[in-house]
Amino acid sequence: LGGGLSIITGAIAGVPAVALSGPNAMLSRKSFDPQVSAEQLNSKTFNIIPERDVVPMIDDPAQNYQSIRCEADFADFIGCHDSTRSLCEILYTCGNDNRPIPCECHTLYNYPQPVQTAASNRTFAEACGLAEA
Repeated sequence: LGGGLSIITGAIAGVPAVALSGPNAMLSRKSFDPQVSAEQLNSKTFNIIPERDVVPMIDDPAQNYQSIRCEADFADFIGCHDSTRSLCEILYTCGNDNRPIPCECHTLYNYPQPVQTAASNRTFAEACGLAEA
């Protein structure tokens, strides 16, 4: 719901808006009051769309969007509509610039454990409470 509101509000207010897994609005834009133009959607909105996410499939995307992978099980109907899973995909695909990776990326979604850097004094397992006592 938040991504769809971001897209519509950004287009109407004329301010840049980013959505994660938001329902697109290119076909439904004329049903809003006030109506939203294709130009407003194309110039002010950006949607991050995980593959197989059913929510963004509700409507056609505007010009600016980025598709990302989703490694959820194919039997998991809404597994690709998960903001934490999408964040993990973005971090592992684009890089994290030495910022911490959420523990859930490894523990829930099976991404590999990040490599410990020289700047860190704890291992990933220690930081996530996975280390044996």
